[in-house]
Amino acid sequence: MSEEFIRRLKELPVHPEEAWQGGFVRLPGWVTEEGRKPFRPVAAFWASVETGLVHASDPCKPGDENFSMALKALAEFAANRLLAGYCPGRLQVSDSALAEHLAGELADVGIVVTCEKRLTAVEKFIEEAAQALHGQDLPPGALCARGVTLDRMLRFADAAKVFFEAAPWNELGAEDLIRIENPRCPLDMRFAVVLGASKEVYGLGFYRSESRYWEACVADGPEAYLALRRGGLWSLTYEDISALPLGDADLWEDYKLPVAGDKAYPCAICCRAPGGPKRPDAKKLSFLEGVLRALSLSKAEEFDSGSWTREVETSDGPTAYTFSLPFVLDPPGHQELYRRGVPPDRRALERGMAELHRFLDDKSVEDLDALNEMISREFVGRSINEVRYEPRNALEKAQELCYQAFDAFGRRKLILARKALEACPDCADAYVILAENARDDQAALELYCKGVEAGRRALGEKAFQEEAGSFWEAFEPRPFMRALLGMAQCQEELGHYGEAACNYQELLRLNPDDNQGVRYLLLPLLIELRRDVDARSLFDEYENDRDAIFLYLGALLAYRAQGDSAESRRLLKKARRANRHVPRYLLGKAETLPVPDSYSPGTEEEAIICASECARAWKSTPGALEWLAQQPKR
Repeated sequence: MSEEFIRRLKELPVHPEEAWQGGFVRLPGWVTEEGRKPFRPVAAFWASVETGLVHASDPCKPGDENFSMALKALAEFAANRLLAGYCPGRLQVSDSALAEHLAGELADVGIVVTCEKRLTAVEKFIEEAAQALHGQDLPPGALCARGVTLDRMLRFADAAKVFFEAAPWNELGAEDLIRIENPRCPLDMRFAVVLGASKEVYGLGFYRSESRYWEACVADGPEAYLALRRGGLWSLTYEDISALPLGDADLWEDYKLPVAGDKAYPCAICCRAPGGPKRPDAKKLSFLEGVLRALSLSKAEEFDSGSWTREVETSDGPTAYTFSLPFVLDPPGHQELYRRGVPPDRRALERGMAELHRFLDDKSVEDLDALNEMISREFVGRSINEVRYEPRNALEKAQELCYQAFDAFGRRKLILARKALEACPDCADAYVILAENARDDQAALELYCKGVEAGRRALGEKAFQEEAGSFWEAFEPRPFMRALLGMAQCQEELGHYGEAACNYQELLRLNPDDNQGVRYLLLPLLIELRRDVDARSLFDEYENDRDAIFLYLGALLAYRAQGDSAESRRLLKKARRANRHVPRYLLGKAETLPVPDSYSPGTEEEAIICASECARAWKSTPGALEWLAQQPKR
């Protein structure tokens, strides 16, 4: 086949002054196939330096290319009179093996082949093609930044791999602001947070100041990832290779830089910098390398201390990094957190009930008026954080630490929870706090189980018989109830549906008034488990409930029992009157949005929550969604 291509080239005139650049290039689009790593198709490609005209072969998968493809594409380009109609005097390629092969094949044609480090005509085409494909300018590659070399990128990639494998997000969350005190660091990287506790975005986010951190928290929640991107702040995030700038993807593929996994390619960037996205220069890259290495070596006890130092090797030599956690060393108070936009934890309000209980424990009063006067005189006008009646035993001391933890921010919650368990191992709320900050659902389940056991020990088995039905009225059983609810929700997340349903039912047995909203979790689960009799009984027990979740599930129960009947249509109309937006979300006709933290009746926010809780029950019922779609909207 090569002989035919050589013959065609020999028939064409040679323009000695013209140079073409090319070889095998990765095209700027990604192909994703299920079960396979994304890849960029490869094509044999040639571009005229003088005219700017180009020609490429049909693309193929990486590894399927061969020298014959390059020669064929060259012959097609040269023979096409609209593009050329002649042979160039020089060919420039970046692959030494291809250069050697073509030099031998084209010696009799009169074309000189050289191997060049950069092919500017090829780079220009790929850049323009990428912009056209993506509809925007793409971020520059890491090597475009001042002073960045392949060796520096190799060391950075290794540090990023070590950091990812150390998984510091299992210890630090986005509420744990890190101050980088030494070495002298770039002004826009003086503060950092570890991203990944939410299991959505992994890496590091950087801030110029503590105030900028608070702005980001208020803007976009704990992870503040979007604020990092929109606010012109530096971030280092781990991506799929297809999300990297093309130059970075080429680096990892061409030079086999270290990487922790298919979803762990690091990208350090400032996306909204003046003049477009910026990549770290040599100095910043070395600084980031050190931060990654130092944090990956840091331990839990160092985080708890609030200040620590680690010396590591970087591209610029050995460097000592000193970190501190300002919210551990100088915890923000309740009022400051509220001013910063951090909503208060309602559980902390139980502290007042506990102190009131201690105040009244040894007092007797003649009537209700005297009692109210005594309470008013002692507590009205006093700060909620001012404790006058100290805990009397180990469990009360541990619970007091938990109330402080509910009001705390970041890692201090965990520090206080662990102190609570040191004070008393029967403190259920301490396990609840640790579970809420666990690395995954299985670890959380184990902690919640310990919390349930601790709560049972603290209350005593007699309470579960004599006080069942009124567990929420006193504050002492509430930590147990919180642990049991957390355990049940984890069981459901992990697919242990039968166990979760039993625990939800136990919660309602202990507290039929359902202050925790357990019925909204149990009802859809019973339907999904095809326990329609139990589901109907639960629905009838709370027949006066007007919440959209309950009403839509009531309509579903009627459809499961009767199909398209007057009763099922009546209940669906009733549900629509409560919230008309829910069907759009159940039917997938509305944009999928994050589940909000709060809502008002009848709103889109309520509809999102309702659909997220009810979706599995509706989908598990044959024909239910089709029936819902067919019903009139009014």
